[in-house]
Amino acid sequence: MKTFARVIMLVLLLPVCPAAQTDDTWPSLGYLRSDYRSVRVVARVRIRESEIVNRIPGYDNWKIVAEVIEPFKGKFRKGEVIEYFHGAEAPSKKEFFTGEKIVFLLAEYDKEKKALRYSVLENSTLAPAPNRLKKLRLIRSSARRRRR
Repeated sequence: MKTFARVIMLVLLLPVCPAAQTDDTWPSLGYLRSDYRSVRVVARVRIRESEIVNRIPGYDNWKIVAEVIEPFKGKFRKGEVIEYFHGAEAPSKKEFFTGEKIVFLLAEYDKEKKALRYSVLENSTLAPAPNRLKKLRLIRSSARRRRR
């Protein structure tokens, strides 16, 4: 049931995202900090491959393979390749799944593969605008200081 609720929320909120991404002062530091705390991995990535791997009416599930350009949180380091899944309202355009992005990734353990499976936190993928990167670097450094 949780998954269905997430899909519905994604479908309802997705149309708002493109307009918000053009304003590089959005999201606020508090909003980014909240998303940062909610996930296992935060990184600036360069997408190498993207393909639709599953469809349900009104919804596409994309498999993304990307190179980490700058890690902010999690086990991945610069230059490593990460695979993750991204749900999108159908019909989704491949152009959205190309280039550089800032991604916030949830992790679930896949019992069959005995490995973590990463998926995007809803409505969190952002273009890597200088202001957003600056905010994420600030969040990363304050998180490191708290761990010490």
